[in-house]
Amino acid sequence: MILKTNFSSTFKNITILLVLILCNTLQSQEKSINPKELLEMDSDKAFEIIGKLNKIQSEELITQIRVIARNEYKEIDKFYLLISHLETIKAIEEEEKKLRDLNTVYGLGLFLFVGLVGYSLFAQRKSIQAIEEHLKQ
Repeated sequence: MILKTNFSSTFKNITILLVLILCNTLQSQEKSINPKELLEMDSDKAFEIIGKLNKIQSEELITQIRVIARNEYKEIDKFYLLISHLETIKAIEEEEKKLRDLNTVYGLGLFLFVGLVGYSLFAQRKSIQAIEEHLKQ
C-alpha cells in the first residue's frame, strides 16, 4: 500500500516535471520574428503579428529595429524616446477618461443602492407603524 502511494506520487511529480520541461522547450522554440521582414511586411499583417507578441518579445523586437534603423538614421534613439513618451501620454489620457467613466458608473450605482436601502427602510418603518396601529385597535 505504501509503495503504491509513493509510486503514484512519484509518477505524478515526474509527469508534472516533464510537462513543464516540454512547455519550456516549446516556448523557447517559437519562431523569432525577423525585424527586417516585419518592417517590409504589409501593415495589416505586421499588426496581426505584433498583437500576438508578449512584453519580452516586443522589447527584443524594438531593440532589434532600433539597431537596424541606427545605421540609416543616427538620431533614432531621440526619435524613439520622443515617440514613446508621446504614446505614453496618450495612453495615460485614455486611461484617465476610462477611469472617469468608471467613477461615474460607480457613483450611479452607489446612488441607486442608497436609494434602494432608503426606500426599503422607509417602507419597513411605515409597515411597522401600520402593524403597531393595527395592534392598538
